[in-house]
Amino acid sequence: MKTAKRVCLYLLGFLILAIGINISKRAGLGISPVSSIPYACELVWGVELGKATYFVYMGLMALQIILLRKDYKVRNLLQIVPTFILGTFITYTSTKYLLFWLPAPGNYVMQLVYLAISIVVIGIGVSGFLIPNIMPLPAEGLCAAIVQVSKDKIKFGNAKVGVDTGMVLISALLSLVFLGSLKTVREGTILAALLVGKVVGFIMKNYKPRIVEWLDKGEVEEENKAV
Repeated sequence: MKTAKRVCLYLLGFLILAIGINISKRAGLGISPVSSIPYACELVWGVELGKATYFVYMGLMALQIILLRKDYKVRNLLQIVPTFILGTFITYTSTKYLLFWLPAPGNYVMQLVYLAISIVVIGIGVSGFLIPNIMPLPAEGLCAAIVQVSKDKIKFGNAKVGVDTGMVLISALLSLVFLGSLKTVREGTILAALLVGKVVGFIMKNYKPRIVEWLDKGEVEEENKAV
């Protein structure tokens, strides 16, 4: 029962995250840092955002192998599973499918409203897949690899900032070179980088204990019955 609940919450987290990413995309003010390179691939080469996520995240997995070398654990290859799940959810929650009813914002104020909604939704989604502690996405896996290689001299939070910043810079470079302007990185990208973590922190502080208690409830009841 506990495992089933964890898996359901894990999958629900990715679904909510994908919806948030697509709302962010619809806002037209830039996209979250971890989706910035896939978004650049979509605008530059026409690779759909979900599929571009597969390719970019596979690249992040390759970077982990390069960094860790002999210390790389084969089980980390399982990061391909959440990559596939998220990429698929991004594809099928886009405005072509699930969010077909979501109109394009008509003015800058509505763009900001969409952006604010997307930041909250993304934060909820990230919390949802982190709490079950099953398997991280390659971006977080790369952060963990950086921490391991540095022998804990670089803290996870700082590694996360570095990875996000690097992805934004690469996305901005692709946009400038191939599109002639910063179409993939805008104020929305910066706000997402600053605020999504705040949303996740709020949820972890105020709701994680209750969610963990709910996850453990079935297991405790089964143990009591056994006794």
